[in-house]
Amino acid sequence: MEDINKLTIISFIRTFSISIINPYIGLALNQNYKLPIYLVGLYYLGYTLATALGYIFGGYLADFIGRRNAMIISTIMASIFLALSLFNLSLFVAFMFFFNNAYGSANTTAVGDTSDNLKGLVKSFSRVRIGANAGWAIGPAIGGFLYEKYGFNKIILLASIFSIIAVPFLIKIPNIKGSRKILIKPSKKFSKFLIPSTLTSIIMGQLGLPFVLYVSKIFSISTAGYMFTINGLMVVFFQDFFGRKFAKFNYKYSLALGMFIYSISYLNLIFINKIIELALDIVLLTIAEMIVSPINNAVANAMVESGDRGKYMGLFGLTVGIGRTLGQSLSTELSFSKNIEWGNVSFMALLSSILYLVLIEI
Repeated sequence: MEDINKLTIISFIRTFSISIINPYIGLALNQNYKLPIYLVGLYYLGYTLATALGYIFGGYLADFIGRRNAMIISTIMASIFLALSLFNLSLFVAFMFFFNNAYGSANTTAVGDTSDNLKGLVKSFSRVRIGANAGWAIGPAIGGFLYEKYGFNKIILLASIFSIIAVPFLIKIPNIKGSRKILIKPSKKFSKFLIPSTLTSIIMGQLGLPFVLYVSKIFSISTAGYMFTINGLMVVFFQDFFGRKFAKFNYKYSLALGMFIYSISYLNLIFINKIIELALDIVLLTIAEMIVSPINNAVANAMVESGDRGKYMGLFGLTVGIGRTLGQSLSTELSFSKNIEWGNVSFMALLSSILYLVLIEI
């Protein structure tokens, strides 16, 4: 079996286990632990530090001890701290995020090792997203159902046990190492790319706590889970197609197009009041995601030297993690008004679209 297919299977296991609980952590803090929603937003902001350090740590670990070893260690540690969060959610879930993000850097580095050209990288990242979103298609729906029926603690335990299943598969991944150089100096081209990429991460992070809070307020928690299922299944069935098609086009224009679709999709949320309208908008959001996500990751990998790929992916992950966390925190604080919340998100997506056209050099 090709390495990219092994990584796709591992991505399914990992994403399924995390997606059972991840969309509902903020909701649990609000409903189970009685934190006011504005404090939940600030709590997510506090996760920024854990997120940043985790990505950087994982990137260096992937270069120093190898991609496989870094992924195995971070998987085991994330599972342990997730189980411990049964006793103190607000403390131990931060450590879980740390090691999950360390895994993310190592995994992105490993996928980047599978091809030496941009077209091949777009196809590789498209393929691995199929596994990730197969997990995303069923995890939140199961998690939402179990949350409403049995409570949050039960799904924490389930996610912790299931995530460890990835370890036997990870053992079969090549343990490619990078350089042991401590400091890197990002090129001007890479630094400019990180500006719209960070905005993109803010937008992509909206399909988490902000979306769950919005949907649960208008419809129900389980409805949010079903919308995630639509999102995940679309990626499973259509991501490979989108990856092959958009690998032929100019990547700068493809990224700009995807972010423009994001802008329209999030603006639509202001006017939605029926489930069918929400489902159709999720379809549009997912199309944007299938265009932007693999190309953004592929471009980041194509800009760096293979010997320092892990460290650069740690830096890239740092901006992704900060963007997602800040985006969720900001939208949570603005959730008192859907017009302000989703209008703000739509504007940032449009700004990202323009910046890709202006700043990116491929």
